[in-house]
Amino acid sequence: MRRDVEVVTRPVRQITIRTGRSWRQFRDDYERAVPLFDRLEAVGVARSGGDWEAIRQLSDVTAVNGFVNFLEFDPSPVMHVNGSKGNAVTYLAGNIVKAERGFRRQPACFLHLPLRVVIAAANDEGEATLSVDHPADLFAAYGDAALDAVAAEFCASLAALLAHLGLPVPAELINIA
Repeated sequence: MRRDVEVVTRPVRQITIRTGRSWRQFRDDYERAVPLFDRLEAVGVARSGGDWEAIRQLSDVTAVNGFVNFLEFDPSPVMHVNGSKGNAVTYLAGNIVKAERGFRRQPACFLHLPLRVVIAAANDEGEATLSVDHPADLFAAYGDAALDAVAAEFCASLAALLAHLGLPVPAELINIA
């Protein structure tokens, strides 16, 4: 029997960390630590005949804390038009070199890579929170030890980034089973 649809149910832990900083301050700190990725530069390297080592070097230069932002989405200004006071920005943060092992094994794993990171606050002066889904939980849907190893590497990189930002590192990111 041919199976056209597969549905996998699994728990996903959402990690939310109070930053102790205002929306603007923490967003600025995060964006300094996780710079915007220049997609056109990477495509240029690939189209000009650059090899994987050239991509690795570009990643090393840009992902100085293990991650770059591939995309930023800030709906806050639009929401403010209707009276909302809150702020939230979503980033797709990742590392193309670290993600390649997952892509090679299962290209569809890019449903979960880059990671979706949200910085939110009740208002401009409110304390910002950082939220992200646990990478190991996301990758558990595949039931593949090779992809579990990719998730573990992203957990370690995320833990290092949180530490760099002066945030508490949840034990769940370090002690993954």
